[in-house]
Amino acid sequence: MQLGKKIRDLRLRRGLTVQQLAAASRLSKGFISQVENDRTSPSLSTLRDLASALQTSVAYLVVEEEQMPSVVRAGERPRMHVGGNASKVEVLSAQPKRNLELLLAELPPGLTAGDKGHYHHGEECLLCLEGRVSVVCGDHHLVLETGDSCHYDGRVPHAIENVGPVTARVIIAITPAAFEPIIRVRESRPEVNGPTLKVGSLA
Repeated sequence: MQLGKKIRDLRLRRGLTVQQLAAASRLSKGFISQVENDRTSPSLSTLRDLASALQTSVAYLVVEEEQMPSVVRAGERPRMHVGGNASKVEVLSAQPKRNLELLLAELPPGLTAGDKGHYHHGEECLLCLEGRVSVVCGDHHLVLETGDSCHYDGRVPHAIENVGPVTARVIIAITPAAFEPIIRVRESRPEVNGPTLKVGSLA
């Protein structure tokens, strides 16, 4: 999508007139029209002003991305075994990975997903769909019941454990995508302590 069209489409989605966008970005109405019609190329500082007025990022305005939604069919989710065949993790987000990764994990009673030394740059948000799980995040110890969720800094060492009597199902959102690289590293280093992690298919 061309820059001008992207700015115009976003302005219309925000319900702004050209005059309102000009006022919010401290630019002239004529200049906004020229940008939207690709008759001029805004500078980086001008892009920052436009992005701020449109409540978006400069990266969104300038990066060419595939706009087609990515669908992951239920029967086509990449699946990984964690701690043997008793548990599984399915990747719900697009492949190849984008900045956000969404996982569905099933943990049998007593199983820990990861270890207390696991950390990565970015954030995680976890939703307990079924069962009861414990989340250790640094010095904090939380217990989530069905329907509970928590959001934490991925740079803090963290671990998730099923502390209930039945299999727990959790959805984990990670940004930037971080789960699969960890699995690949551990798969290539079997001497690392902790649960056995391997990529596999659940037939």
